[in-house]
Amino acid sequence: MVEKKLRYPTGVRPLLIEEAARRRRIESRFVSILEAAGYAEVVLPIIDYADPYATLLSRENTRMSYRFVDREGDLVAIRSDFTPMVARALAPALTPDQLPLRIFYRGDVIRCDASRLGINRELFQIGAEIVGDASLNADIEAMTLAVRIAREFGVEPRVVYNDTAVAAALTAEERQAVAVRRALSPADIARKITPETRARLDALAAALEPGVFALHLDDIDEESGYYTGIRFRLFGPDSRKAIAQGGRYDDVYQRFGTPAAAAGFTFTIDDLD
Repeated sequence: MVEKKLRYPTGVRPLLIEEAARRRRIESRFVSILEAAGYAEVVLPIIDYADPYATLLSRENTRMSYRFVDREGDLVAIRSDFTPMVARALAPALTPDQLPLRIFYRGDVIRCDASRLGINRELFQIGAEIVGDASLNADIEAMTLAVRIAREFGVEPRVVYNDTAVAAALTAEERQAVAVRRALSPADIARKITPETRARLDALAAALEPGVFALHLDDIDEESGYYTGIRFRLFGPDSRKAIAQGGRYDDVYQRFGTPAAAAGFTFTIDDLD
């Protein structure tokens, strides 16, 4: 019993002096970059009622979130994803004259992934979002800013991207086959997408840095979650694990009362120097 009390719960640990100092250095550099780019900070609560997010979170994210009934009998959840919380906080107060709005956030998210023992469940994230701009320029800004931030930390990134419209052009069986077994080749998938989607992807590719950004038509998830357009993942040169991810999610703000397109990204900073 004494030994158990000395341990921390699985996947969490304290940051002592050197690690805490490193965390603050990373935060400061992020904040400087984002503020210089015209982004303003918002601070969000660590817990909220679970119900407002019920239709937004994917089954995987819902499964990984910590939930409990509080003393008032309400079902609440610890923050596991910033994006819906940002929309819930901003949407009720947004007015057209404020848009487009550029914001950033930082803090811990808590996720319980029982299938991946040994990984951190408490993750410190910093992210940014452009609200109220449905143009391709907002996608380009978000993607290139994420690359610039990675380079500021000595990471030469590679970015893999796709569009939810690609998955939408496939049948449910085809999406599952691609997500699980990569059963359809990119050429097969390309023949199924619409001319509008192809034109958008071509325009995006023309604006992005060659050799850094790569369109992977077969990088498809079975669930798109709240994403409605471009999705991307940023990797370091020697890692198969994404250190940042993002994309476009134009329907999230509508769920909280104010229609507003949005695009952004989030870094999990554990692997940054």
